[in-house]
Amino acid sequence: MPAFNDFSELRRLLAGAPCLSIRQPWTELILLERKKVELRQWSTQHRGWIWLHTGKTFGQADYDRFGFTSLFTGGFVGAFRLRDVVPLDSGRWEAWRSTHLDLGDCPANVFGWVVADPIRLAKPITAPGTRGLYRPDGDLAARLLAQPFVGEAEAT
Repeated sequence: MPAFNDFSELRRLLAGAPCLSIRQPWTELILLERKKVELRQWSTQHRGWIWLHTGKTFGQADYDRFGFTSLFTGGFVGAFRLRDVVPLDSGRWEAWRSTHLDLGDCPANVFGWVVADPIRLAKPITAPGTRGLYRPDGDLAARLLAQPFVGEAEAT
């Protein structure tokens, strides 16, 4: 996990940031920096910080594959920085397999969202999510920005 020295600057960067819902265990694997490419069937022009939301549903086979037994679902768990969005062909799919962690064949029209600098909230915030990139409403945005991050107490 990256060491942030200036959490007020991080909050400034996250103010107005969109949200993305991702099912578990992929959300946890991003926070653990084991998954560095998120797979989507759509692209975005957005680059920068994104709030990380985990949906209520999860894949049991993927839990088993990565050795998880219980993970938080149905709310916000942290944030990450979206560095790039790259269309994937079969060659790049294979070359990046260790970063996207998908065992299957390369689907048509898939994009690799290159994630960096994941940071975990000290306590998850239960809230509904939605598909696509979306903006939190004012109350939720305020709650997200007020929640401490893991490591923040040690940095102050």
